[in-house]
Amino acid sequence: MSLVLEQHFPLGRFHATRWNQNPFEDPYGEWPPSPWRLLRALAARWIQYSRETGDDQVRGRDQLLRTLASTPSFRLPERTWRGLAILQYQPTALEEQYKYKKDPRTKKSVLDYSYKHVSTTLVPDHYRVLSPEEPVCWIWTHVLLTANQSGLLQELLRRILYFGRAESFCRFRIAELSDGIRANCVLVPTPGGAVPVLVPDPNTELDLDTLLAATDDQLIARRRTPPGSAWYYAPLPPCPSARPQEAVAPSLPSSLRVVQFAVGGRVYPALERWVKVTERFRNEVLRRRAVQLTGNPDAEYRNLTEAQRDAVSLFSGKNGRGQPLRGHPHTYFLLWPDEHGQPTRLVCVRSAPFTRGEVEALFAASERTYGWGTGGPDWRVRIVPLPFETPDPQGLFGESSTWVSATPFVPPGNRQRFRKGGRERAGEAPAMALTKLLVKSNFPAPVSVLPLSKPAQTEWVYVHAAPAERERLRQQRTLPVRAGYRFRIRFPQAVRGPILTGHSTHFGLGLFVPEAG
Repeated sequence: MSLVLEQHFPLGRFHATRWNQNPFEDPYGEWPPSPWRLLRALAARWIQYSRETGDDQVRGRDQLLRTLASTPSFRLPERTWRGLAILQYQPTALEEQYKYKKDPRTKKSVLDYSYKHVSTTLVPDHYRVLSPEEPVCWIWTHVLLTANQSGLLQELLRRILYFGRAESFCRFRIAELSDGIRANCVLVPTPGGAVPVLVPDPNTELDLDTLLAATDDQLIARRRTPPGSAWYYAPLPPCPSARPQEAVAPSLPSSLRVVQFAVGGRVYPALERWVKVTERFRNEVLRRRAVQLTGNPDAEYRNLTEAQRDAVSLFSGKNGRGQPLRGHPHTYFLLWPDEHGQPTRLVCVRSAPFTRGEVEALFAASERTYGWGTGGPDWRVRIVPLPFETPDPQGLFGESSTWVSATPFVPPGNRQRFRKGGRERAGEAPAMALTKLLVKSNFPAPVSVLPLSKPAQTEWVYVHAAPAERERLRQQRTLPVRAGYRFRIRFPQAVRGPILTGHSTHFGLGLFVPEAG
């Protein structure tokens, strides 16, 4: 006859510290759960049960605990691992520090002895991650409970609401034998590279006085192991190997010109740093394409041959000889703002269809996260591929006679706006530069190009800089930041988008959308 208990952790975390370990300095924690801890939990819940029901027959309790004092085996969830430590501030001893307050009579600062400052310490909280749907099964193969013992055990298990630390919420139940549960972790008395687990010593009779003693009781305080217990060792089952699913759907559309990704994170980048995300994503796409073309997992774009660089020119914007492509046929990497101005979507768009290899490189680049901060918290965003059937962003291919800036327009960097004396060249003002660029891109000459903000409200944004430019700015200790402007463009007739122009336009700046309404 056998007994099986199922223990679920609905929050997906098990917090417990092995005996005689500092709870904040033990990164491994207790795994699998300790049979000694289970017996102490049952004994503690019996006190609650006795108070609630009036059943104070300790004899039934003692018989149940002695029956369960044999070493069980476990059926552990396969998908489980150590969680990333949670840092928490814990209060420590009171310091002799007081606040000052103003004496209303003398107007002088005096010590306020009614307040003491409580110091805090940042400590790590370690835990085990496991699925809420997969239980930990405790298996006793040769345990036979009477009807009374089974009923008492069920009542005690119902009252165990946490196991280990108080935040380790759990639920217990007696499993049906017909469930066909098989053990995958058997405790053994020799180490052999396994993890230690505290169990009732199978070679001695259970000492109930020690089991029921409080943690600071002289019977167990400061002992390596409580009397009547022993260390056994658990060879943990191997974790199943995780293989990434095929990123690209088998049926790739024949004329795929837009690939979209959802963007998410705890903190979205400010508009001035959107180029940081698109620039780093483009660089990762180039690296992934280099890996595809060479078969070398450490390949880099700069090490490709001329023919291989030609094959990635619609991502890099340069041919195999390093010359810029004419006519902007290469890919635009755009962070598209939602109705609240947040960059919740990344759009890759160009005139020529994407090939399967290029889509695979885009999807592979989305497997990592992307930071955008410098000198502060390393905030990162995650990029998730959207289905090919996802509608294009509203306004990308819209048609209208009036277009407004969605991201700031930055004039080209190779134009001289001011003369040596400081006077502005009339033909190089931002509005005139935008007009020239539109005509150069085969749009009709606009009727008007009006600023949406005052000149004093110029937006300063990061722009894309080539490697040589970045090195020059680094030596000059200057950031790649330029002035951006917002405009409303009116054409003599409706024109069709997309409209992207200006500096760093392939990284999301200079984006215009049809005016609403």
